[in-house]
Amino acid sequence: MPDTGPVRPVSVLRKGRSHASWVLDSAVGPLVGKVLLCGDRDVVRRRIAEHQRVWECGVPVPRVLGVTRSSPAAGGRLLIVSQYRSGQDAQDAAATVSATAVEEVMRATGAALNQLHQVPVPAFGDQASGLFPGPRTWSAVVDARVELLHSAYRDHDPGVSDGVIEAGLTLLAELATEVSPVVRAGTAHLDLYLPNILCDPDGRFLMLLDMEHLRWVDPVMDFVKPAMWMFDGQPGWAEAFVDGYRSAGAWPDRWSQRLAVASGWELLTGVDYWSRVRDTAMREDYLRRLRAWVRSDGAGHVWPQGVR
Repeated sequence: MPDTGPVRPVSVLRKGRSHASWVLDSAVGPLVGKVLLCGDRDVVRRRIAEHQRVWECGVPVPRVLGVTRSSPAAGGRLLIVSQYRSGQDAQDAAATVSATAVEEVMRATGAALNQLHQVPVPAFGDQASGLFPGPRTWSAVVDARVELLHSAYRDHDPGVSDGVIEAGLTLLAELATEVSPVVRAGTAHLDLYLPNILCDPDGRFLMLLDMEHLRWVDPVMDFVKPAMWMFDGQPGWAEAFVDGYRSAGAWPDRWSQRLAVASGWELLTGVDYWSRVRDTAMREDYLRRLRAWVRSDGAGHVWPQGVR
């Protein structure tokens, strides 16, 4: 990016688990610089390319302006430079704007997510990056994840003694087999919650942020984290989100059954992850949810009851 001239960080943005970000001052105006703190650089570069493709399809996400695999300015880490837009994330906006304004943000977020889900993909993604063609069916994708989790729990025993993990993995594979014929692959965000939604200074929706988890999967996977981390105790937000999603395109076929699979995937993956990073509180929360999901044969998923 030769036209940027001297660049210096001017403020720190909210830190993620795998990256740190700054607003940068440059000769072409403010930019966002994001430094990768962990993860496979080749996989991240693949996700950045998919992020740019999504932007080219008109989905409201930041434009990626440049990326380098190893930046001396970032201690040899991967550096991503992207478009800067003035504003605040939805977590901060929700604390300052009216309830009606937050519902409008949720409505616009739902519409933007549907736009993302309509971006064409050639196949379900592979196990490594999720962005190369992989298994031909959704049940095959889930079976591969179940096998991976079996191995992970052997290597990182979370200390669960009531059989819920084995029961959950078996149930996940069974539910995926039942619903697989109607599932078509789509691009999914997979990390949608308030800090990853950008609003303008007045609290109006601007775009989706942090696309580092993009994968070609069942798009219904994107309904899990909003339900867990945005809509708990906020049925009005969930209703607005659904309204916005429906306004931008069709509602997914057999949504509830697919959400049961997506919920089990998230919970089983999460228990292992939170165990490995030694976050006891999150691990216990995921275990509690997982036990309820298993007891209900998947029907007790995370979505707010009565909102559809």
